[in-house]
Amino acid sequence: MKQLFRKATFRINLASILISILVSGVACGKDNDNNNAIVSATLLVATNTSSGSGCSNNDHCKMFVIKSNAVLNVGISGLDNQCNSDENKPSGGGTYKAMVADGANRIACTSANCATGGSSEHIDWVLKPNKEYRRADGTTVVGNTTINGIFESDLTNEISLVVNGTNFMITGLNANWTNSPNDCSNFSTNTGNVSFGSQLEKTIANVIANGNTTCSSSRKLVCVEQ
Repeated sequence: MKQLFRKATFRINLASILISILVSGVACGKDNDNNNAIVSATLLVATNTSSGSGCSNNDHCKMFVIKSNAVLNVGISGLDNQCNSDENKPSGGGTYKAMVADGANRIACTSANCATGGSSEHIDWVLKPNKEYRRADGTTVVGNTTINGIFESDLTNEISLVVNGTNFMITGLNANWTNSPNDCSNFSTNTGNVSFGSQLEKTIANVIANGNTTCSSSRKLVCVEQ
């Protein structure tokens, strides 16, 4: 608690210092172009200092299912972009990433349930260790991750009960959180196959590895707050 307080105090003090510099600059009669530059820089840094840790310091993070059908041949960053531009993204801002794996750019586990190396097996993984996750409403608990940054026990509640066309979502995962060979060639093509799970399930194996389908099929994404 003391650590969180110190972090918050530092951010507030830094923002205050920057604002003081801004006011001083304006008072000294700097020209409008300089004033505008100082305003922009101050607001940017103040924003970053207040929100830099995302949901890391909160008691929970959110997750949601996109409303639009996912476009899969865009790589991991393209999938993340779809999360952040989707209509179902919770209000309040924040950055979201797709809960998918491709075995190269985003990996959950290289051994079954990360049993060998724990969270050290992660590459750009989207779930945090020992964290509670909730639906977009911020109230309904989905489940809690382990120290390895995965769900191992059955979920408390389904990720979402709202179905827009299909209740299946792309994961690129096997049931033990290792990467499936079915991942649309690292999400670079609409040919081949991809593994998918279901938002209407609570059993982990069905949530992340319900089956395989073609990369051209209509499926959703699960997006996780960072």
